[in-house]
Amino acid sequence: MEPTSASRPPVASDPAVLRLLVEALRAGGAARIHLRGDSMLPTLREGWKLHVRCLEARSLRVGDIAVFVQRDLLTIHRLVWKKIEDGREKFIFQGDNNPRCEVVEAPAVLGKVEAAEGEWGGDPVPNPITVGNDSRAFFYRNAYRAHAWLSRRLPAAAVPVDGVRPGVLYRLLRTAFRLLEPIFSPRPRR
Repeated sequence: MEPTSASRPPVASDPAVLRLLVEALRAGGAARIHLRGDSMLPTLREGWKLHVRCLEARSLRVGDIAVFVQRDLLTIHRLVWKKIEDGREKFIFQGDNNPRCEVVEAPAVLGKVEAAEGEWGGDPVPNPITVGNDSRAFFYRNAYRAHAWLSRRLPAAAVPVDGVRPGVLYRLLRTAFRLLEPIFSPRPRR
C-alpha cells in the first residue's frame, strides 16, 4: 500500500524543515531520518528509517555513510576519500548508486548513519540493522589506507595540489583505483 501524501514525512529540502532537522540533530545528538531517493542503492532503500548520530566530520572514517547539507539539500552518501586543500580538510562523498562525487567541507557534515530500519523481502525487521561495514566500506577504507601509507614513503604518490599536474605514480595509482572500484564497489544498473 502506497502511503498518502498526508502520512509521508516532510521533505528535508524545505528550508524550514532542514533547519529544524539540523538543530534537532545537533541539540539531541541523534535523529531518525526517512530516506528518499535511490542514490544509496543497494545499501539503503527509499522509505527506510535511518538512525543518525551527530559527530564531527573528522571523526568519520572513509567508507562510513554520513549525512551532510550541500546546496541547501540534506544528502546521505558514503565518504569515499579525504584530502587537504588550501590547508583545510575536505571530504569526498559519493552515493553507492551515483557516479558523481561531492566535495564537502567539515561544517556541512551533520553525522554518521549507524543503522537502518526497513522491509527486507516484504517482512518488516523490528530491530535496526547496522550499516557502513559492508564490502564497499572495506574497499574504500583499504584503498585510502594503502594510498596514505604509500604517500608517506613516496611523495609522488600523494594527491597533487590544485593547479599542479599529477605525476606518473599518482596517475598509475588513480588508474588502478578506477579499475578495481567497479569490481569491489559495483554500481547497480538503473
